[in-house]
Amino acid sequence: MGIQLFAKNVIRLFKFDLKTHHKAMREFKNFPKMIDNLKYELADELKGIRLPKVLNQFESVEAILNSDKSVARFGDGEFNLILGNAIGFQEYDEELSRRLKEILTTKDEGMLIGISRRFGSLDDVDAQVRAYWRGFMADHRAELYTMLDFNKTYIDTCMTAHSIEVEDHLTEECRADTEKYYNLVRQIWDGKNITIIKGEGTEKFENDIYDNAKSVSYIYGPKEHAFRDYQRIFEEAKKLPKDRLIIAVLGPTAKVLAYDLHKLGYRVLDLGHMGKAYHWLKSSEGKIVAGKFFAA
Repeated sequence: MGIQLFAKNVIRLFKFDLKTHHKAMREFKNFPKMIDNLKYELADELKGIRLPKVLNQFESVEAILNSDKSVARFGDGEFNLILGNAIGFQEYDEELSRRLKEILTTKDEGMLIGISRRFGSLDDVDAQVRAYWRGFMADHRAELYTMLDFNKTYIDTCMTAHSIEVEDHLTEECRADTEKYYNLVRQIWDGKNITIIKGEGTEKFENDIYDNAKSVSYIYGPKEHAFRDYQRIFEEAKKLPKDRLIIAVLGPTAKVLAYDLHKLGYRVLDLGHMGKAYHWLKSSEGKIVAGKFFAA
């Protein structure tokens, strides 16, 4: 949104001429009280605004830890596919789009559905991320709202990139928060047998977030356009024992895998960037740029 349009919206929101108001304030010695009243005027204007309920990132991890539910997370990539657009590593596919919308709107109580905690305040992210989400929401909020359940509580999709999008992850406070956060995350698979479904040829990180699992096996899919190979991956995953925790790291296709395998009695966690974020934050000596992280 340009500065001129923003200014017009502010004027429209308060429903008064700012120049006239400023002149009036100068004529009163108690104008601080007038300024204080603006927050109540604004509150009255905002009564009709709805925001989806989304847990913060620590709460999202706790929700996973304290249940046996499967997880499917929706970010801007999945939203774009639902709305008919391709993304960098996944072509648009009508069936994939339909399945993603089905999962986003599911009433299945055994699924934790994640959406980005970016529908309201953006104070917890850096300027680049704020600018991106402001533009994305301006373009797509109305369409997304038709698919969201405002009586539902979602987990935060961005829980898998904790500390990546903040202003400065190098501060002592942020580093302590990050350490606490990932120690909590690692409890999810601590001492368990897990299978990771991921893109073929993707690296196994030196700082391995899964090194506290009892055992780790892998099923590989394509790094790009993974939904083309969905049926083969799904059939291979169905051979796993039901007591094995499955972690899906395969972009939008991971959501469909998590949902379909959950229906068969498996527990599947769509955890996207979690391993990469852990490695980057453990090994980084300089500031991480969110845009570069998500493009890598």
